[in-house]
Amino acid sequence: MKSVLRITGASFGIIAVVAVVAVLVNYNAVKRHLWIFAKQSVPHEYTDRFMRNHIIDDAGVITEREKFEHYLGWIFEESDVDIRFMFVPSIKDQTIEDLAVQTVDDLRIGGDSKDERGVLLLYDLESQQVRIEVGYGLEAYFTDAFVSYLIDDHVNVFFASDNMSLGLRFLIRMLHFNIREAILGHEFDPRVVEIIRNSPHLSGGAGSTDRIDGPRMTRIDTSSDLAIQMKNVFLPQQTPDEAYEMYLRWLMNGVFMPRVDLFTTHTQGMLAGFPISTAYFHYILIREYGKEYHFDIRGDLAIQYFTNDPLICPHFFIKSEHGWQMDMRAEVNNIRRRVGGVYAWDYGGQEDIYTRAFKDQLINIKGYIRLRGCDNRMLPVRGS
Repeated sequence: MKSVLRITGASFGIIAVVAVVAVLVNYNAVKRHLWIFAKQSVPHEYTDRFMRNHIIDDAGVITEREKFEHYLGWIFEESDVDIRFMFVPSIKDQTIEDLAVQTVDDLRIGGDSKDERGVLLLYDLESQQVRIEVGYGLEAYFTDAFVSYLIDDHVNVFFASDNMSLGLRFLIRMLHFNIREAILGHEFDPRVVEIIRNSPHLSGGAGSTDRIDGPRMTRIDTSSDLAIQMKNVFLPQQTPDEAYEMYLRWLMNGVFMPRVDLFTTHTQGMLAGFPISTAYFHYILIREYGKEYHFDIRGDLAIQYFTNDPLICPHFFIKSEHGWQMDMRAEVNNIRRRVGGVYAWDYGGQEDIYTRAFKDQLINIKGYIRLRGCDNRMLPVRGS
């Protein structure tokens, strides 16, 4: 898939998002078609800098660069997919198509991976254009349905807020998750896209060339009529399973209202401090939609773990006098996200109520603490 997007107006932050969606280029395939493009070479300064870094940001688009460098490096070590960012203030007399192909060819992006699987993200600040290409060797990782969804539904959501770094991080997580799913043989399920698009509360179908008008996740005043209505809907449930189903409904509602009793008090406070976007909600739905799971219930505590996907973190639930509530604070405290190894998460809890109650379910697999009964397949990593 090859496409050029021109986005005008509003914040250029959206461009970075599209860039991240990004340019998966197969070096050999590009080389066979180089005669189409200009013959100019990429400056040697870019060659030298790409030898040391995953990111060239002469346009000043990305903050927290060092963190992204580490993350992209770990993705390469884990999956053998080489992701690079190139943000330039101006492409001058060149076309963005020319520069993208020249950069891939001259710098041999992906050349260090096993099958030369490279990702180039090229953004021109002056013209506000992004070059997006998907390499032929990576269709299983980024199917047309998945890439189309990212462009159509996420480009103008991830960076429609002031926190560009957070949006970029979420998008890379989404791409990384899809790489991991493809490695496990799981295909992107387009049905969840239809659910999202058909929801009356969620935005969908906006073209990839739309202007950016601001965040789409609506925050509401806790004293408003809508907030009161949501408080009366998203309540503690009779079973943990029903609480989880209500949680998915909350995600799809399109209105960010954390102060509901479906969540524990500590969870509500934690969520209220998050700069949540619609894209993040979509990310969770895409991760968990249609996956099989099991509840281990012990007294007033329950852990939900997934039995056909080793990537999805467990959820924690606690029973109050009004019913079962979701305890996302416990999930944050007890689950450690991993990158660069054979597992995407492991259990890190120590002496909290859940760890004491489910201690006999914790098992050690190659130094990772996992839950007995969940999908404990290990990710094939680079070189294995």
